[in-house]
Amino acid sequence: MENILFRDTIGQIAVERIECDYDFNMASKHFHNEYEIYYLLSGERYYFIEKKIHLVKRGSLVLIDRNQVHRTVASNNNYHDRIKILIPSKEISSILKLSKNIQVKSFFKNHSGIINLNEVGRKYVENILFFIIREMKMKHSNYEFVVKMKLVELLVYAIRCKNGESPALANIPIKTEKHKKINEIAEYISLNSHQKMSLADIAESFFISKCYLSRIFKEVTGFTVNEYINVIRIKRARKLLEMPEYNITEIADLVGYESITYFEKVFKKYHEISPLKYRKNHIRKMS
Repeated sequence: MENILFRDTIGQIAVERIECDYDFNMASKHFHNEYEIYYLLSGERYYFIEKKIHLVKRGSLVLIDRNQVHRTVASNNNYHDRIKILIPSKEISSILKLSKNIQVKSFFKNHSGIINLNEVGRKYVENILFFIIREMKMKHSNYEFVVKMKLVELLVYAIRCKNGESPALANIPIKTEKHKKINEIAEYISLNSHQKMSLADIAESFFISKCYLSRIFKEVTGFTVNEYINVIRIKRARKLLEMPEYNITEIADLVGYESITYFEKVFKKYHEISPLKYRKNHIRKMS
């Protein structure tokens, strides 16, 4: 069962609290243009970010940069209760301008990742998050400004935790051999995704069967192997499409697709527009 305890927006900032007690997996797109703040109130999840798996528990605060590949999957117990905030780049700029000492462009790039908080840290962060939800429910005068100030406070606290200036625990290590193996495989795919690559090739490189690789990769990351290959390739293709040096056919080849038709099909799956349309939209934004 999925129980939506709160869901609302303030401008383009989306805040939600959802409680789940079934094998919930995140939506299939895996990366998005918004910055993300994720906080686990209770339960336990595996959080896969780019090419590494993290175990997150109650008190885990997660900062996700724009277009970072990420997904959560179930741990031992399916039940979890979490708060998620999505902030578009336009909104994050206005929020971080409230603190002149924070560099907008580099903030999430420099501070993304997992912060596992102790009891003191949990209470501090939960007070901020519940205050934000309460303000958005009540909608008293100037509540938008108050919410943004609280988001600044939360982000400043995250910086202090990252710098060792506020109480936080070290990352919870992944101890199982299975998870260590998947970290290695994800790293391998990320480094070699531009080359011709199949499930059989990867399985042979790691001396395991195709069936076993397929099963444990999906179990641990939430992706099939082919999904992850495509996500990494499409993410790289976006960067190349924003450069004028390459045409669409060259980009398809550079990221590992032998067929431009298949490249366009996969790209549209993740972005709902063709690579050419994506390029034109980017040029329009830059002009």
